[in-house]
Amino acid sequence: MVMGQAKPGIYLTMNLDLELCDHKLKLLNAETVYCISEEPIMELDSFEKVTDMTYDSLFEMRKFRIILTPKGAKYVKTMAAKLPGHQLALVVNGILVSTIDLEGFYGGRTIVIWDQFDSQSMDWIHRSLVKSVTKSYKKS
Repeated sequence: MVMGQAKPGIYLTMNLDLELCDHKLKLLNAETVYCISEEPIMELDSFEKVTDMTYDSLFEMRKFRIILTPKGAKYVKTMAAKLPGHQLALVVNGILVSTIDLEGFYGGRTIVIWDQFDSQSMDWIHRSLVKSVTKSYKKS
């Protein structure tokens, strides 16, 4: 199986047989492989900010939030209305780090990334996103 090199950003997952898919990525820390769109549907300039990582004692998980720009939030809301059964794929440094269900995403500007395993990967994802978003935001 050939895994694609992907730019950072948010991709649309495709409901295709993996044998027919040209752009596949394996989810970090899992065996699940996703077929993703060829190009990101949103690049990092649609991310306004990545919040500090916090611990949610109720769910006993670490989390951080990605705050979308108003334009980015409007785009995700449109995608959710048109493709409610799909997922988005968050790619950082060429690695699929998280999937985001569009089901129920109808507003707001926040995407929450959770870590139920308290893994070192979560630290890497957070640091990489903060660094990438800061760079991207300075370019705008």
